[in-house]
Amino acid sequence: MTVLASAPAFAATYYVTPEGAGSKNGSNWDNAFGVAEFRAQAEANANGDVYNFAGGLYNLSDGTVVFKTATGATLKGNADGERTVFSGDKDGNNNPDNGDANRLIRFQANTKAGDMTNAVIVEDIDFTGVYTWTDSDDTNTGAFVVDNCGYTLVKGCRFYSNWAQGSRGGAAATIFRSMVKFENCMFYNNTANYRGGAIRIYSKDAGKGDVTLENCIVKNNKNYHDLGGAIFMGHGNSLNIVNTTITGNSAETGRGAAIYFNGYDANQKRVVSIVNSTIAGNTCGVEDDAQIVTTTSAHLNVANSIITSTDEVAAVKFTGDALAESFRFVSGGYNVAGNIIAPEDTELDWKDTDHHGSDYTYKYMFAENILNSNNVLEPAIFELGATGAEVTEAVAGWGMPSDLDLTVDQLGNARTGEVTPGAYAITAPMTTNINSAITSDEAELVHIAGDIYAINGYQGPVTVYNISGGVVLGASSSNIDLGRLGAGLYILNCGNKTFKIAK
Repeated sequence: MTVLASAPAFAATYYVTPEGAGSKNGSNWDNAFGVAEFRAQAEANANGDVYNFAGGLYNLSDGTVVFKTATGATLKGNADGERTVFSGDKDGNNNPDNGDANRLIRFQANTKAGDMTNAVIVEDIDFTGVYTWTDSDDTNTGAFVVDNCGYTLVKGCRFYSNWAQGSRGGAAATIFRSMVKFENCMFYNNTANYRGGAIRIYSKDAGKGDVTLENCIVKNNKNYHDLGGAIFMGHGNSLNIVNTTITGNSAETGRGAAIYFNGYDANQKRVVSIVNSTIAGNTCGVEDDAQIVTTTSAHLNVANSIITSTDEVAAVKFTGDALAESFRFVSGGYNVAGNIIAPEDTELDWKDTDHHGSDYTYKYMFAENILNSNNVLEPAIFELGATGAEVTEAVAGWGMPSDLDLTVDQLGNARTGEVTPGAYAITAPMTTNINSAITSDEAELVHIAGDIYAINGYQGPVTVYNISGGVVLGASSSNIDLGRLGAGLYILNCGNKTFKIAK
């Protein structure tokens, strides 16, 4: 979704600081708007107005900043140095609670999907400290609210520590009958009682509601009840999840540890496409639930992604006793997917390149690895995924946005050669399949006991490498004890022969 349209002829550029400066007319940094002046200008916004924000904390708890209906705007936070933080934390206790703002920003551009006439662009801004309480279907809640906007691009923003205490959900962002792309954004530590701990997507209008997450991190959000620990799509056209990691989220009473979406119907297609992404380590407080829960009328597309299960939480669950006639599951191949809960006799159309079944658990794929400081959930074992060219070909015809870069991973690393699937692509240290040890006529890997192995037909020495190619162990004979190594994938090299062991 690259903006090609030029700024409207009457658009102006304004400058904003937390306290304002000089005459506070917004004309430059020396005369910057404060919060009150920014709020007033938003109500009078001319389509295409640009707002530049200095770093610092902006207390918006006196009421939602509402942009003039049927206009678009660009909001640019400070991209270098101190973050621009929009907060609804009225009492300043760094905790969303009663009395804090129930929304921070609201846009209503009144344009059709894909129409950039009234484009909304938001960059490098944090949204935090919102506390909402409502059960009304007519009230949009959440820190960031987009209503009836045909083109919205949100880049480099962070949404954290917001709480939707009512039944509507979407504590961080509520997307209503709008097209929105989140790019390089983070959603974390948001909570809700229902309908998405972080993001809620819905629409009363057919053909509206298209949301894309590209290169995003969705972590540690919590739904105290059900319908999506992190994301809920009740109504809408599509949800695309690309090069994105979703982990550490929870739905306490089930229906989607990470994601819940309703099934297809003629007016609300609700097509979910997951590509080059990792959805793992999300939890439920009940049994027989899943990372992703939907219905037996669902339309779900998955390619080159990792969706693991645990003993308690499956990878995907299709609720209902029988598949609807409209049900559609499409694998683009190259997936690692754990246990699937579906009606009896359901046969899903997996590809030969997929790895799926109850053996593909979080522990199998990640061992003890969790999200690291770079927001990477690194596989501990190698399963062969797709190159950028292969995954691009695999998803052709899915109707996904044309500007997505499927040739790189979450960190921008090229998907070339032999790499793992998921949001973070690891390059294979060797070219063979790792599902089992490699044997040859000259040598054979034999499991002795515990973590002790022997290579029959070979005298030694043996060198052991980790997945990154680093030497971690050696032995002068053909017997070797891996007991002191952690869980993960290891390569045993003996002369010109190699073996792989998943520990």
